[in-house]
Amino acid sequence: MTRRALLPVILGLGLALGACSSPAPAPAPSLSATSEAAPESAPQRTASEFADSFVQTDGSAFTVAGEEFAFVGANIYDAAATDRYSCRAGTRMSDDELTRTLEYLRDEAGASVIRFWAYQPYTQGGTYWDGIDRVLAVARATGMKVIPVLEDGPGDCTTSDAAEPKDEYEGDTWYTDGYRTLYGNATLPYRDYVSLVAQRYADDPTILGWSMMNEAETATRVDGRSALVPFAEDIASVIRAVDDRHLITVGTQSNGAPGASGPDFRDVYGLPDISFSEVHDWGDRGDDDDPMPGGRDGVPPQPDAAECRRTDAPIACSFALAPALGKPLIVGEAGIVGRTAEEREDRASALAGKMEAAFAAGAAGYLVWSVTTADTDGYDILIDRDDPLMPRMKEIAGAVG
Repeated sequence: MTRRALLPVILGLGLALGACSSPAPAPAPSLSATSEAAPESAPQRTASEFADSFVQTDGSAFTVAGEEFAFVGANIYDAAATDRYSCRAGTRMSDDELTRTLEYLRDEAGASVIRFWAYQPYTQGGTYWDGIDRVLAVARATGMKVIPVLEDGPGDCTTSDAAEPKDEYEGDTWYTDGYRTLYGNATLPYRDYVSLVAQRYADDPTILGWSMMNEAETATRVDGRSALVPFAEDIASVIRAVDDRHLITVGTQSNGAPGASGPDFRDVYGLPDISFSEVHDWGDRGDDDDPMPGGRDGVPPQPDAAECRRTDAPIACSFALAPALGKPLIVGEAGIVGRTAEEREDRASALAGKMEAAFAAGAAGYLVWSVTTADTDGYDILIDRDDPLMPRMKEIAGAVG
């Protein structure tokens, strides 16, 4: 697809991507920094059509109002925080801060999608919707789509008193049994909460799609397959019973983490009711400087390569396996530390290289980690710093959009 001929595009824009030297995909028309607007005869999506249209899929691409929709964007995990709940001190945004942040991301980074937590604590167990309502209202006003995530695999910002990973729950049984029961201080079983949220927002086109989990992981097998397979089948059926319009993803790292890597990636994301697949690119399961860990110079291996037949296959194998699914693939998270000005310059170059490699390999969207209002763990992207990643993202957004 022409929007994925990114290597000549990015090089034409003059990005110094260092280690990223992947060969260009099949020849196709490309954009340049001086490209003129599309001819008047070409269909143009209006702001109103974008806001009022549900995101759909067409093979490996997303579409909005009949046009292909490839995107860059960001995680703002605490976007739905209110005076009743915030995941971390200092990360809650006021209405004005959230609006300015989304406007900044749109204007300076070319972003059109944000991903955020919509876990039970943010809604007081499905009784208080102000936080999510605010995110949707601001996103709609600024021309953004959103991906709400409904529970946390690592156990952060959720209903457990301590950050207990779900795969440590009662012998790694959360994905087989625990999600049907009360967990921690939850007032609803996860399965019931999903139904409640999906029903409430079933008619809101601001939502790109539902993400069942953030980083669902499990080593448990059911009938020889990852326990995420029957879990995803069940939760997708719960969503579809009340919402037949939004897309659905499971929400996995798909980078060697157990449950959705290699053949498990194919089994989980090949399910009929799962609309698109997701991978995360983190240095602890790859390399911050490698454009696609497990590939070669940013190019995925062959899908039948030995490393892609393992259930701990690297992220490049997910890119290799995705085309056979005939669904879009997104990078839902990619984070690199940027505490100092020098680290932020390095991060901008490394993440630009990763985005280039991902889109060239068929990705339909890329979301960086993470935009916040305060330094928390070094991975934060703060808009008041004029982070050098933003113009890199905008150039890439212009090339793929």
